Amino acid sequence: MKFSILSTTALLAASSTTVLADEWKCNGSWGDLGLKRYSIKFKGYCEDRYGQCFLDSMRGKALTVHNWQCWQTGDDGWWQADFSVTAGLAWQINNAIQDVTGLWRGCWPNE
Repeated sequence: MKFSILSTTALLAASSTTVLADEWKCNGSWGDLGLKRYSIKFKGYCEDRYGQCFLDSMRGKALTVHNWQCWQTGDDGWWQADFSVTAGLAWQINNAIQDVTGLWRGCWPNE
């Protein structure tokens, strides 16, 4: 039986599944009385736990998280999480998110 490189490549391409990369992005921040409210969007991370791995990671950084809310947006698999912490601790939020995702975005500088 004869195989060409072209036919073998085409066969492999047809049989392989497409894997979408996990993603997350900053989604703003605003004042929340004496706290600061932050928002992120993500897909591919701890969806089976409704984003709780982000919350766990923030708590692991000794952040007191208030009013955690997380829901699926209906926008192509994206989820959104909104939460409040003491103002000035955005750097710790970034560190907690990086622990979950392995990616640093540097959201909310100087907040």
